[in-house]
Amino acid sequence: MKQIWKRLTAIGLAVCLTAGMTLAADFRSSAAEEEETGSYVQDVEMIQGEEASEADVTEPEAETEAEPEAETEAVTGETRLANSWRYKDGEPIQSQERAAARTASNAWEKVDGRYVNSYGDPIPGAQLKGVDVSEWQEQIDWEKAKEDGIEYAIIRVGWHGNNDSHVDDWFEYNVSECERLGIPYGVYLYSYITTTAGAANAANFVLNQLKGHTLSYPVYLDLEDESTISTDHGAIAETFLNKITAAGYRGGVYANLNWWNNYLTSSVFDNAAWSKWVAQYNFECNYTGTYDMWQCTSKGSVDGIAGYADLNFWMVKTYDQQPVEVEDPNIISCSSHMQTFGWQPTVQNGYQTGVTGYSKRLEALKISIGDGYGDLGVKYSAHVQTYGWMDYVENGETAGTVGESKRIEAVKIELTGAEAEKYDIYYRVHSQTYGWLDWASNGQPAGTQGYGKRLEALQIAVVPKGSGAPGSTEKPFEKAPMTVTYSTYVSGSGWTTEAQDGATSGTTGKSTPLEAFQVSIDSPDYTGGVEYEAYMQGFAWNGEKADGAEAGLPGGGKRLEAVRIALNGELAEHYDIYYRAYVQTYGWLDWASNGQTAGTLDYAKRMEALEIRLVAKGAAAPGETDQPSKQAVLRYSTHVQTYGWQGNKYDGETSGTTGQAKRLEAVKIDFANGKNADSIRYKTHVQTYGWDEDWTKGGQIAGTTGQAKRMEAIQIELTGKMAEQYDIYYRVHSQTYGWLDWARNGESAGTEGLSKRLEAIEICLVKKGAAAPGSTEQPFVKA
Repeated sequence: MKQIWKRLTAIGLAVCLTAGMTLAADFRSSAAEEEETGSYVQDVEMIQGEEASEADVTEPEAETEAEPEAETEAVTGETRLANSWRYKDGEPIQSQERAAARTASNAWEKVDGRYVNSYGDPIPGAQLKGVDVSEWQEQIDWEKAKEDGIEYAIIRVGWHGNNDSHVDDWFEYNVSECERLGIPYGVYLYSYITTTAGAANAANFVLNQLKGHTLSYPVYLDLEDESTISTDHGAIAETFLNKITAAGYRGGVYANLNWWNNYLTSSVFDNAAWSKWVAQYNFECNYTGTYDMWQCTSKGSVDGIAGYADLNFWMVKTYDQQPVEVEDPNIISCSSHMQTFGWQPTVQNGYQTGVTGYSKRLEALKISIGDGYGDLGVKYSAHVQTYGWMDYVENGETAGTVGESKRIEAVKIELTGAEAEKYDIYYRVHSQTYGWLDWASNGQPAGTQGYGKRLEALQIAVVPKGSGAPGSTEKPFEKAPMTVTYSTYVSGSGWTTEAQDGATSGTTGKSTPLEAFQVSIDSPDYTGGVEYEAYMQGFAWNGEKADGAEAGLPGGGKRLEAVRIALNGELAEHYDIYYRAYVQTYGWLDWASNGQTAGTLDYAKRMEALEIRLVAKGAAAPGETDQPSKQAVLRYSTHVQTYGWQGNKYDGETSGTTGQAKRLEAVKIDFANGKNADSIRYKTHVQTYGWDEDWTKGGQIAGTTGQAKRMEAIQIELTGKMAEQYDIYYRVHSQTYGWLDWARNGESAGTEGLSKRLEAIEICLVKKGAAAPGSTEQPFVKA
């Protein structure tokens, strides 16, 4: 090797002397640069006008003793000495790196809103600049690092073999400082693991260190040590990362370009849920696969870190969208909270937040305007699973939910303030099944509604007013038609299958009562919802419900008798809601709307079915609207020979029997609501006793019980204000005569002196002066 070296050096010097070329004697690892041989032999490279690489110069530093392991670890106390393209005998290799001919003074910095490489050229897809650290950096001043533009950190947890481990001496300090200062971070574990059992132990070790901490970036397994080169890297990574991801963290693998190309070739590394972190010290990353992060140099300079620092860039992945070219990258920023991955790094104007290719839902968003833009703000709303469109939030507030496992399905974003007229805000979303939809702008919805599809990513671009959209605006939003959906609880059968838009829910012709119902508006065109109430046997109106909640008493054995339904919010401004009830005895009543009562009150009649429809505001009703409900006014009951007291009858219904030769013996008459009892009174003509001497008040018994005395005639009248508003009509079914004609307002109905029993009675109220319910010619026969 020495002979080869001398030879190459001599040749190089000769060339330099004759042609003015630069000779670089460069001891570099195969991984740090663009080499793909897989060897660890030191090399020499002639470089003309390109960035130089690292040489193997070390600064001795003692390796720390292994610390006791938690949970399943068996600790040996052995001190591990790392050997890889970055370490020699446990110590970091500090390279002698000389400047390339084109090295820029602003290398790896942000210029005009975009990060540049060592040539000063923009790095395609570089979103955020980070640093990875370990105990080798000792105490870091993280406040200075943050001020110097470090946007995230990857912190070493320590190292781990199959059964031995070491917690990085500065791990807790680094983590606590990042958390204190709000610097997003992830972690990595240096691996000496050669067995799957060791990988499981290592995962337990990492999870134990992460207790009580919240990561924004993945947990990486660092695969680079020479001692592991012949192991089954796929099985080890899979075992380790399966445990990490099962615990709710995002997992990933770190390796250099050479390892990615030549050793990490198992199909398990194609797992789209794993983050790939590629190390290649070069002006660009030449890895051809999809990756999240590029470690571009070990010779970076970061304020607050003594000596050199490893610099990294979080990248726009090859299957994500390239950033939109914008004039001002700082005017707006956005962060998203993702399923499993938590809060994602904040991105600037034109960039994508969220991750595609992982089937992970966006759950929340924060959008902010940068400093120095005067009276300019931003407001935004999220359409969230089960909640629908939520209220607008502003300027860095959270839209959506965190910790509820609810997907965002669509968004609306608009600028606010006096300066808003100077800009257009465009945005588009990556939606489950649909992929990237087109661009929405200035408050339009983007995403889907009514299809249950999650958002996976969002891209925002704020541009000067009128400068045009970044792409097509044809289809930014897919919405299912708005529907009203409802279900009823049928006694003995339970909840029915959901019905929509006028379909019948419940039963007809089966005499089966409803006990409860629920209503919701699916895929609403506007904000707002639906509210409703049930009138229940024994409870009357039992409290307002809304948006899918149960109204009534499902399984309680109490019949539903009437309902009221209304829209609220913007929906009520644009739509009418119509509904009708199928009721015992009466069948389908007419259509009620917008909070009117549908069904019956005080009749003790069961509702058996329900239909509901939405109609554009002011459009024609779906049918007749004359009588959507019936409320009982009069309530009466008779005591019948043999049978005793019968159930209540209402407003013209027949109380008693016909065709059975059974006498009426007593009667009670009242108002159905239990009020105004003093406004009605009545007398009866009873066998042997004749006419009552005094009037009987409403709700009291007139006639006799237990004496086998027949009622032969009756008089009924109203008093007070009721008498001014209504006429009371009544007729009787009399032995031999059958139904006599209608009497009214105290007239006699029945017979007198003929010993004819009353067998049935009907009573009703009529508006004062209105037509009688039938003939009034012969209501009474007297001997």
